[in-house]
Amino acid sequence: MTLRRLGLFVGVLAVSQVHALRAQDVLQIGAQVRISGLDLPGSPVVGMYAGAVGDTVLIGLPGGSDALRVPRRAITHLEVQLGMRSGAARTSVLGMLAGTAAAGAVALAVRARIRPIEGLGVVLAGGAVGTMAGGLAGQTMFRAPRWVEAPLEMLREEGRRP
Repeated sequence: MTLRRLGLFVGVLAVSQVHALRAQDVLQIGAQVRISGLDLPGSPVVGMYAGAVGDTVLIGLPGGSDALRVPRRAITHLEVQLGMRSGAARTSVLGMLAGTAAAGAVALAVRARIRPIEGLGVVLAGGAVGTMAGGLAGQTMFRAPRWVEAPLEMLREEGRRP
């Protein structure tokens, strides 16, 4: 599979997840949400959607036993978490630069004992190893949630239609 086809596949997959979210009428209980508003202390608030009762939205906070009660009119933005995004691309570039620099220093230090073409090979190999190490580090250590804007109408009580 070519890189272009892989990129197209990933793009279509991401867009389909966003459209599936927008096609829902009501937000599922247990979904990770991030809400913000003008009169909302500590905005934005990140937690688990626990439902809606009347004109109040219930958000379960991490480590809390009671749900945070937020008036629906106080919420101006709703975002829903759709998986995690990787930091592999950024750290791969940094790893490539660091690996190339380190390999260049090694090639420079031993230049009297190797041919110029071998020095170029050492630099290219160092860049490749740095790219792989940076990508692995970014994939495993530097992950962040991926938030998607959702319509506020999803915060209504289940079963109630506007």
